[in-house]
Amino acid sequence: MAKVTGPLMSMAASGTVGKTATFSIWKGRAYVRHRVIPKNPKSTLQKVTRSALGTIAKACAAVLTIFMDSAIPAVGSPFFTDAVAAAPTGQSWISYLQKILHNQFGTLVTAYGTLTSTIKGYYQSAAVGIGLADYVDKSGVTQTAGEQLYLLANFAVQQLAYTGFASGVGSASSAECVTFGEYVHETTP
Repeated sequence: MAKVTGPLMSMAASGTVGKTATFSIWKGRAYVRHRVIPKNPKSTLQKVTRSALGTIAKACAAVLTIFMDSAIPAVGSPFFTDAVAAAPTGQSWISYLQKILHNQFGTLVTAYGTLTSTIKGYYQSAAVGIGLADYVDKSGVTQTAGEQLYLLANFAVQQLAYTGFASGVGSASSAECVTFGEYVHETTP
C-alpha cells in the first residue's frame, strides 16, 4: 500500500479513478490502492460450508458465556468454562468448536436423522427450553433446534469429557437432554 501526500494534486481524495485506482483514508492516513472487485462465490461447496458454519453459530447462541452471565461474579455455563479450558492456546473456544464440528457436520447431521422420533423430541424440547430455534441454512435446509443441541452434545462428549449421557448421545433420555441443556445454558454454581 502506497502512502500518498496530496493525491491527484489535491489535499484529499476518496473513491475510484478510471476503474483502476482507489483512494481512501485508513487510520487517518491517505492511501491509494489497486481497485479490487470482491468475489462472492456461490458454489455448492461454499453453500455447504456456509450452511454448516451458520448452523453451528446458531447452536452456540445458546451457550451462556461469561459476557452474557448475570451472576456475580460472571463465570458462564459449565459448557463454556470447559470449552475455554479445552481450546488450544491462542485459539478461542468458539473457533475450536467450529473447527471440530465443521469437520464432523455431515456425519452428525446424518446420525441425527437416524435417531428415533422420540429421542429427537427430547433434544427438540430441551433445545427450545434453552432458547434455540429452528434455522434455515444457506442451502435452504431446516436445521432443527434439537439437531443443533445434538451437535453441541457430540462436541461435549468428544472434546469436553461430558459424561451426562449414560448410553451415548444417540440414546439420550428426556432427563439427560434437559440436564445437558442446563450444562450449556445455566450458570456454574
